[in-house]
Amino acid sequence: MKRILSLLAATLLTTLVGCDQKSATGDAITPVATQTPPQPTAEPEANTIKVNHPQGMTEVHKNPNNVVAFDFGTLDTLDALGVTAIRALPTKNIPAYLSKYTNENMTNAGSMKQPDLEAIKHLNPELIIITGRQGKSYESLSEIAPTLNLSLNNKLYLDSFKKNVLTLGQIFGKTEQAENGLAVLDKKIAESRKKAEASGQSAIVLVHYNGKLSASATNGYASIIHQVLGVKKADVSLGEERQAGTPDYLLEKNPDIIFIVDRNEAIGEGKMDRSLMENEKIKQTNAFRKGKIVYLKPDLWYLSGGGLESLSLQIDEINTAIQ
Repeated sequence: MKRILSLLAATLLTTLVGCDQKSATGDAITPVATQTPPQPTAEPEANTIKVNHPQGMTEVHKNPNNVVAFDFGTLDTLDALGVTAIRALPTKNIPAYLSKYTNENMTNAGSMKQPDLEAIKHLNPELIIITGRQGKSYESLSEIAPTLNLSLNNKLYLDSFKKNVLTLGQIFGKTEQAENGLAVLDKKIAESRKKAEASGQSAIVLVHYNGKLSASATNGYASIIHQVLGVKKADVSLGEERQAGTPDYLLEKNPDIIFIVDRNEAIGEGKMDRSLMENEKIKQTNAFRKGKIVYLKPDLWYLSGGGLESLSLQIDEINTAIQ
């Protein structure tokens, strides 16, 4: 009996010692608490974007809600992206396809070449967008608000156009929509180039003003038709200098298509007298004999262009002509 009691006592003592373990220093060992490592804090997204453009680099706040635009290509791109931030335009020159912006709520920002600085200053805009036509007013406009010159480089038209669209997408938080819009246009351009190549037709692009016609291979209209859409040039030697579009010149180059942009009509100074194209020498050209003297929509081509909507509409006109 004594032996059994001794064994029980020893067992109990061992259990008690196990429940009160000590460290080498004699202190009780306490469980170490597991800690969750701190999560990295996300960097706050920058609220501005720096934009390089023909007149320097400008820092612009993202998602401005009070914008003055002199560039109708910018307006139609923002329209396509679903942005409604434009508060002032040259309202007397709005192209027909953007007529919904002709309303009493839209402030007149001046003319295409002469901004109304006082009216713009009164709006206290967050951003002003111009083209080369307003280039001389850049410094004055920059004193009112950050100003971007989104002129296109006609020698690299498509690259320049895409850069502008993506820049606007970044500024207004519409990058995905901008990329999608460009993807649609890329497909449309590729199809148009195939048609132009298959047709084999050559063209000359003329601008009319005050009864005179001129041709150039490097203006924006020619860049779209020849460089972007791949329509063959009737005059491969034509460079940056303007060439008078005389009957002798047109007969010599003998284009299959003559495209005409009427500056007079675009700016509201009358219309071209189309009897100019009924000259006996012009009547001998392939373009006249095939009924392919094409008068392009003047407000679309002269006042606008360089936008997601306008370039698509311009492609449609050229596709119709080369069929």
